[in-house]
Amino acid sequence: MWSYGGVIALHTTEREGWVWLSVDGALHHDTSGQLQRRLDALADEGRVRVVLDVQPGATVDFDALVTLVLSRNRLRREGGELLLRVPSADVNRLLELTGLTDLIEVV
Repeated sequence: MWSYGGVIALHTTEREGWVWLSVDGALHHDTSGQLQRRLDALADEGRVRVVLDVQPGATVDFDALVTLVLSRNRLRREGGELLLRVPSADVNRLLELTGLTDLIEVV
């Protein structure tokens, strides 16, 4: 479990060949870099099939969306994929409004 000042918590598990990275907390300007570094570390380890599991209480802003796009692009370049699991209606709506549901698969 990776935790950053109580603002964001990241927990990694493996399921059926995919890395599930659970995110809990506020994904915004101050924490998006931390998420990016964790996703980069997974890619550096060759773990390029990632499901980002955004927990129900998590919030997402524009900086976090940029992080998702950059991470998705890197993982795809390396033969992998980034999928999102987003149970929050608010976050789902944000992804739809920004067109990211056309770029990143929501499962």
